[in-house]
Amino acid sequence: MTRTTRVQARKKPLQERSKQTVGAILAAAAHVFAERGYANTTTNHIAEQAGVSIGSLYQYFPSKDAILVALAEQHVENAFAAVLEEVREKRDRPARELLHALVDALLRAHQKDPRLHRVIFEEAHLLDQSFRRRLEELDARALSLARDILEERCNELAVDNPEMASFVVVHVLEGVTHTTVIHHPEILTQPGFRRELFRLLESYLLGASEKKATKLRKAG
Repeated sequence: MTRTTRVQARKKPLQERSKQTVGAILAAAAHVFAERGYANTTTNHIAEQAGVSIGSLYQYFPSKDAILVALAEQHVENAFAAVLEEVREKRDRPARELLHALVDALLRAHQKDPRLHRVIFEEAHLLDQSFRRRLEELDARALSLARDILEERCNELAVDNPEMASFVVVHVLEGVTHTTVIHHPEILTQPGFRRELFRLLESYLLGASEKKATKLRKAG
């Protein structure tokens, strides 16, 4: 059954000490959720792990749901930022090098804490519409960046429709990495998985690029 819990607004930490308290609570929640699972975790468990009073916790987070949603937002933002930075850094490199960088960045982002990732995506997406909207915004940004890169390098790639190709690439990568981290996290660190993920991208984006280049030369 889908939960319809509405996560209430929480007090915003303004002072440095308050920010440190919130940081400690989120770090503690990440640990406890991963260790105990969401259903078996209470706010008392989190407060104890964070070394704060339950009253201090409730100043910033009115419920366990609110903590999970804040943690989920932090998790996806950090992962997206790390992948985006890597792609931007390698944007002008040869296509194969860019694809290697993309695969490596995705795997690093998902290897950080697969148990927490599993908790977040089994629970948090059911809790709060703002979190779901944030996921949709990040997805749209990923699609836009992928489309821009494919359009820039269309002559190098086996791609006729950059918009459709960007949709396929983003959602294939998302689906494969998400399913792996949820159901088979032990595969994430295996060299063979990285190799096959790269081959998937290489075959789709570069596989026929030489034939395409030859056809363009003949047409010219």
